[in-house]
Amino acid sequence: MSNLARLYRLTTVIALALWSASGVAFIATALNSDPDAAPVSALAFLCAQAALGVSAVGLGHLLRDRTPVLAPIASGLLFLSAFGHAAFAGSMLVAPDPDAASAPWALDLIAPPTMVGIIGGTIVLAIALFRARLGVAWLWIVLIGWVVVEFFLSGLGIWASLASAVLLVVGFGGLAVVTARSDLRDWTTVREWTATDAAEPARAAAAN
Repeated sequence: MSNLARLYRLTTVIALALWSASGVAFIATALNSDPDAAPVSALAFLCAQAALGVSAVGLGHLLRDRTPVLAPIASGLLFLSAFGHAAFAGSMLVAPDPDAASAPWALDLIAPPTMVGIIGGTIVLAIALFRARLGVAWLWIVLIGWVVVEFFLSGLGIWASLASAVLLVVGFGGLAVVTARSDLRDWTTVREWTATDAAEPARAAAAN
């Protein structure tokens, strides 16, 4: 099987793991009231968005044959979210004070599609996982649960943040494990794996 397929799969697994780890690091540092923690929090947030962007592309590739309609929608929405949130993270690094007058006005324009991207993309991804029957049966429920806690129950304070961190690790960390165990054929074109299967008898004969 193509080494490129292995590279695609490994890159997606690493990106999913980094998205989970960086997301938890952001939550932990965001809870810290120390102003000196703001740059660290912004950097963790930026790393999380970069990892999410790579994960979105990889997951779209993995699910493209199983859910040809839902996969590109989920991938596109999550990538849009990663791009928008990365802009926010960059702004936080330049001006840690969110009320600073120098904050780019363009951030107000990208905020709505960014939120639609992360919420809608995660929900569509969960539905795609359910339809594709990829991974354990409860994984898609965890992803939906993370959306609910992170974006609709944030008023619960620190308990919502802790629950969000746990669901983020279980959901996307579990998805990293599922991706690592996925068939390499999911990462290749039909032409590539057909050519590989056709070459197997010749290789066996040569070995004998």
